[in-house]
Amino acid sequence: IAAIFPEYQLGSPQEHIPACEKHNFRIDMTCEDCGKFICLQCAKTDHKDHDWKDISTAGNLRRGELKKTLSKVKEEDVTEIDKNIRKASKQMEDNKTCCDSEVVKLQKQFDAIISKLADINKNYMKKLSDNLERKNAEVSENILNLERRMKRVMDLVKFLEEDNSTMSDYSLIDNTRNLSNLLSDMDFYLEKGDYSERYKSGDISEGLLESMMGQTFDLDDFIVIETGSFQYGEKSIIFIEAINEDTCFLRGLNLDHIELVNRMNEKGTKISISVSDVCVTDNGDVYATDYYNRSIVRLSPSGSVSTVFSTAPLVPLGICQSTEGGLLVSLRDTESERYQLDSSSRRLVRHVTLNGDVICEYEFQEDGHTRLFTVPWRVKQSTNTDICVVNWTSESTGELMILSFTGSLKLVYRGQKLGKKFKPTDVVFDSHCNIIVTDTFNSKIHLLSPDGEFMKYLLTENGITYPVSMSFYKPTLWVGNYDGLVKLFQFNET
Repeated sequence: IAAIFPEYQLGSPQEHIPACEKHNFRIDMTCEDCGKFICLQCAKTDHKDHDWKDISTAGNLRRGELKKTLSKVKEEDVTEIDKNIRKASKQMEDNKTCCDSEVVKLQKQFDAIISKLADINKNYMKKLSDNLERKNAEVSENILNLERRMKRVMDLVKFLEEDNSTMSDYSLIDNTRNLSNLLSDMDFYLEKGDYSERYKSGDISEGLLESMMGQTFDLDDFIVIETGSFQYGEKSIIFIEAINEDTCFLRGLNLDHIELVNRMNEKGTKISISVSDVCVTDNGDVYATDYYNRSIVRLSPSGSVSTVFSTAPLVPLGICQSTEGGLLVSLRDTESERYQLDSSSRRLVRHVTLNGDVICEYEFQEDGHTRLFTVPWRVKQSTNTDICVVNWTSESTGELMILSFTGSLKLVYRGQKLGKKFKPTDVVFDSHCNIIVTDTFNSKIHLLSPDGEFMKYLLTENGITYPVSMSFYKPTLWVGNYDGLVKLFQFNET
């Protein structure tokens, strides 16, 4: 019912005020909550609880604020539009740099087997460049849209400056609203323009040529979709371990028991034991780290607890099934300060049989003297046999350490440059051996390649705040947070 700016394109500032289609009364009111022009009957019925005024009053208020509003538009909002244009231009340059970096990795692998893989290389290069062209075409379109919007803003600002004194209250309100609408959602145009194609190398062998060359993959294909959530108390979820897509074991901070809970928050078996971590083996057996009794225990479906073996004098922290058979357990002594180690400190990961016999220990780097860990909070092993350890280095910092099964340190991941310090709390793997890591302080979940290269944020604070614990039972990713909230996501992989 209200005329809008494009209909008269800087023509007459006066507009005929129509009648209300619903009540056939003259439209002489404006609802500030809804941003609509209404009649008095509308104000008394559909908008009775809203902030509404007669158009004359609202117009006088707008007129009194107009100089200040237009000054802000010219000095701040237009500048912000220009800033976004420059951001978009830089985004194109960054996309090219990112593409070049991926091409370099591709070329290095290609050079080793160039005589056999020329055709495959040509295909992959095309996928990388096509993605660059497609993404930067989107960014170019975004720049054009921003430039068009900036022109419309400036035209409307000029129109209001020159004709506001002769403009009706109705038209003044309508045009200032149009101006506000033009200035909203500036960042919308920049959300989906990032370069997303990546290249992941493979092992050079006598196998299939495509396997030797590796593959390209699009980070946009790695997505999670929330499928459910429930509240389990108000304290941090210390650990969560799924036994299937619908049910998990979990424990909340300060609770002296663990519990079987399904996605509907229906409680099952409760086991009166305070443990640091739990793992479920491929055959369904449940093992846990009993911190206070310094032992590894086995939990039965009925809720009974039996000690499997002692870890004394060391206390167990994290536990997982080993791909090579048996268990991996992270351990620490309690005689030395938690983050101040001395010559007698013990901080290690131990590979043991299901009876507790030691197979090997990971405590020092290859020189035999440099310690690997400060506090090895969690340990997980990928199907590619690499071992990932969440290592806490202080109260507020940590790192993810990637070791080969032979014990050599492959990489240390210390997060990205974010607002808060990186202290990971849990780690899991997808079916392609990509690494998923919680970043509690920054409310993010990082997705890394099997080699520990950062690929993207799988989740940010828009999806989960302060994530603490995770479990992945394909395709369901369970995430427990600092405030007792458990969320379930469907994880879609390429």
